[in-house]
Formats: sequence, structure tokens, C-alpha cells
Amino acid sequence: MNKQKTILTILWILIALVTAASVTSLIIFPQWKGIFFAGMGGFLILNLLISMFFIRKNLRN
Repeated sequence: MNKQKTILTILWILIALVTAASVTSLIIFPQWKGIFFAGMGGFLILNLLISMFFIRKNLRN
């Protein structure tokens, strides 16, 4: 497995974990705290997707 594929696989797994934690925080925590945690999780997912775009664009196989 080359370096780019390994990094992207790890980022996809991290995005899945953050998504699961965000959905869980909406269910477990009270109103505003759950929304806050889920919003921050969404922001982190957005940043990870942007970083994946730049990694895919700049790293060579």
C-alpha cells in the first residue's frame, strides 16, 4: 500500500469515528451541549475532508 492510500484510509476511518461520536452526542447529552458537540464534530469532519482533498492533490503515488 502506498503512502497516499494509507493516509487517506486512516482519514476515512477517523471521519467515521467522529461521525459516530457526533450522532451519539446528540442522543446522550442534554439539548445545547449535544448540539454543540455535534456541530464541532461536523466542523472537524469538514476540515478532514478539505485536508483529504489537498493530500490527494499534492501527494504523488
